[in-house]
Amino acid sequence: MTEPRKPAAPAAGRWFAAVRGFAGSRQALFGAAGWITLTYVAQQFLRLFTNIILAWLLAPALLGTMLLINTLRTAGELLTDVGVGQSIVNNRRGNEPAFYNTAWTIQIVRGLILYVIAMALTVPIARGYDNPELLVLLPAVAPVFILTGLTSPSRFLLQKQLEIRKLALFDLASAVFGALVQIALAYYMPTIWALIWGLLIGTAVPAVASFFLIDWRSHHLRWEGEAVRAILHFGKWIFFSSLIYFLAMNFDRLYFASAVSLTLLGIYGIARTFADTVVQFFQRIGNLLIFPKVSATAQRGQDLQRAIRPVRLATLLLAAVSLAFAVAIADIFVYFVYDPRYHAAGLILAILLFGSWFGILAAIADAMMMGIGKPSVVAFSNAGKLAVIVVALTWVLPRYGMNAALLAFVFADAVRYAMLAWQKRSVGLSFLRQDAALTILFVLLIIFFREATMLAGWTTGVGGWLEQARQPYE
Repeated sequence: MTEPRKPAAPAAGRWFAAVRGFAGSRQALFGAAGWITLTYVAQQFLRLFTNIILAWLLAPALLGTMLLINTLRTAGELLTDVGVGQSIVNNRRGNEPAFYNTAWTIQIVRGLILYVIAMALTVPIARGYDNPELLVLLPAVAPVFILTGLTSPSRFLLQKQLEIRKLALFDLASAVFGALVQIALAYYMPTIWALIWGLLIGTAVPAVASFFLIDWRSHHLRWEGEAVRAILHFGKWIFFSSLIYFLAMNFDRLYFASAVSLTLLGIYGIARTFADTVVQFFQRIGNLLIFPKVSATAQRGQDLQRAIRPVRLATLLLAAVSLAFAVAIADIFVYFVYDPRYHAAGLILAILLFGSWFGILAAIADAMMMGIGKPSVVAFSNAGKLAVIVVALTWVLPRYGMNAALLAFVFADAVRYAMLAWQKRSVGLSFLRQDAALTILFVLLIIFFREATMLAGWTTGVGGWLEQARQPYE
């Protein structure tokens, strides 16, 4: 006699099981997200506060010069990225000393190579930008590559083990220290050297402190063949993705450095700092929470989509409301906290924040695709964004000016998101309807908040943006 079949679990039960399977413990998930959010907000508030203080203490041209130097430094870091940290998080052997010490050794070698390359390229870069100051400044910054190379892999181990609280507090402490050093140096030495020394000291001290996040005695130089092959195999797409990502995210800075004045570059850098903060928050959520969670779960396709959908909707709804209000008051905020030398950043910030919406959608998609082991999708989406930026920026800026060029950035972010959305659909992770509804809501909220703040006497309404757009940049 056959046993009676058990009734199928109700749809709600299957949905809850999917969510529980993805999140493990909802309390742990939201607790980790809370730590990421709280420390990130504090860290970014500190960063933006520091940015404002430095803008009062230093001339825009100095900030423009440092923006170029930091972009070149980031280029070195990202253009040689072979996925050391991501390999530790993604690989099943990532917690083994043989694996992470091999990864650390690769990181050290990379740092030394970058230092040599930076010294060798100093003269060509200085001549290319027709800036003799770089002949002295670039060699002074070059040791930062050695410092970052020596930094312990402990951060990636904490990320893999989802010890978010410890990692978040360490990052916050590093940010506080770096901010204090920058402000103190700028106050007593209001020159470019305050920024240079601030970068070096702000990198060196956290690098030393990182060894105490885990047992410092576990660090050893190691070169295990199997680990090297695993890191380089996974890292080949990380390398390509980092290369494209850097160019996609920084081509504007490199191009503007030769196409506009350093003063305008410094003003643009102020706006980019605020706009980047928004996207970087969601990238941090993706890297520290979504990426390791998706990597660890066996769920894929529709099951994974059902598990993610409700939390994703709530997160993006909050983001849409907050970001729309930020876009609406961006120019007034700049007028309030900066002196008249930087007021041109107001409209630039509003446009960049609008484009950040597509950057947020793309950042969440990046983390999911990395989690299911498809870094190539991330690389190709960044390549699409880069292609739009290179063509649009070099063609639009000389003909139609800065504001039109900024709108090209918004379109480029939309292209990147569209490519990711198409690829997610092929693996059962499509959220197109959800994203379309949220995007329409986001645009309507911007108009509502802008007109409401005009009635309150805060802003000049949507028409005020059009007036600002007609004003030339000096």
